Amino acid sequence: MKTTIRQTLAMMREEKLYSAMYIAGTALAIAFVMLIAEVYYVKMADIAPEVNRSKTYYLDAWGVKSDADVGVAITYDDYRNLFQKMQTPTCMTSTMIALWDYNKKINLKMPDGIHDKTVKPKMTDDRFFTMYQFRFLEGAPFSQDDFENGRQLVVITDELAEQLYGKGVKAVGQTLRICHADYRVCGVVEKPSALTEICAADIWVPYTAEGMSEELGDVHFDRMPLALMFCVPNSKREDFMKELKEVEARCNAVRKEDQVDVMVHFISHYDYVWKGISSAFDMGNGSLFWFLMPAILLLLLVPALNLSGMVASRMERRLSEMAIRKAFGAKRRTLLGQVITENLILTLMGGALGLCLAWTALYAWRDWVFYVFSANLNLYDCVPIIRGEMLFGPLIFLLSLVVCGLLNVLAATLPAWISLKKPIVESMNVKK
Repeated sequence: MKTTIRQTLAMMREEKLYSAMYIAGTALAIAFVMLIAEVYYVKMADIAPEVNRSKTYYLDAWGVKSDADVGVAITYDDYRNLFQKMQTPTCMTSTMIALWDYNKKINLKMPDGIHDKTVKPKMTDDRFFTMYQFRFLEGAPFSQDDFENGRQLVVITDELAEQLYGKGVKAVGQTLRICHADYRVCGVVEKPSALTEICAADIWVPYTAEGMSEELGDVHFDRMPLALMFCVPNSKREDFMKELKEVEARCNAVRKEDQVDVMVHFISHYDYVWKGISSAFDMGNGSLFWFLMPAILLLLLVPALNLSGMVASRMERRLSEMAIRKAFGAKRRTLLGQVITENLILTLMGGALGLCLAWTALYAWRDWVFYVFSANLNLYDCVPIIRGEMLFGPLIFLLSLVVCGLLNVLAATLPAWISLKKPIVESMNVKK
């Protein structure tokens, strides 16, 4: 291997133009593929604070058995008396659908009492901060006792705290005027990225606190529709589905009309993401998959054909060298392995450059990239935060290696095999 690496480096010094074109072609192909992969990785991977995406399921309404297109709201009584008694979820939480719209904004009073500031709210229960792992910089989330007693508390982001009170000023204990009611700041969290859609907000308040729910929904909180989120390990999924059907049966036992079906609006996080993207592109889940896969393969195939031509041309120039080595007993598979290894080294170099290009593009044009490739309409008025764990995932690293290997096999193996099949005498006479 050391000998092959030394030979490859020597070849790169001798054939600088070939090496540069090979690495650049590989880099561009992999950059495009990895850019698409990064977008969907950020939307689907277990990324803080949404660390349970792979185990998360959503339910935002009961389905009606007599009409699948009709949904019945899940109320606080349903949540408390039916769903909270389930044993299989490791955690569950709820948010008010009045604020399920990711672009919903409200006004709060600045500390001067004169100016208003527009913020994105989320009304949740106390379990929200157990299921989703926020990084608290000050204070703590509101407790179960705070939630059940409807205390007017609020958790805010560090960015909002700095805008309201100034850098370095303690925000916990301060009072905010929100929707004509005073809320006390109980905690400050690191601002989540807009790409973590379920968690993204500027403030989080208990929906049992009077004032805000009536202001936004025009009804008391116990009559407001809820969206539920469940965290269920894969090993307990079948037991969870059975429990859901039991919840449905208990609900239907007390309903005289409109028997409900719990599975109509039930969806996993992965299906939720694909459903949103498919709707935006006006395609079904399967159609979108079969649209993306050929597009990715095309991004690999076209550069592979160009690189394959370069490899074939280079192999023609090396035929006499290969013929001499075969004459001295070198086996064809040994020579083929050397050629593939040399090209794999160049491909990995191009892959590393391509991955860096993808990360650069993703960071520099992150609002545009996520808007176009994932139809994330939540980004129309903001530039999302990109953090290291969103880019340096093990799955992305493994995928980049697989893509590099595939591109190398497509580009190098066939032309090298064809060249090495030529007889020794014919190869020796190539340059005459």
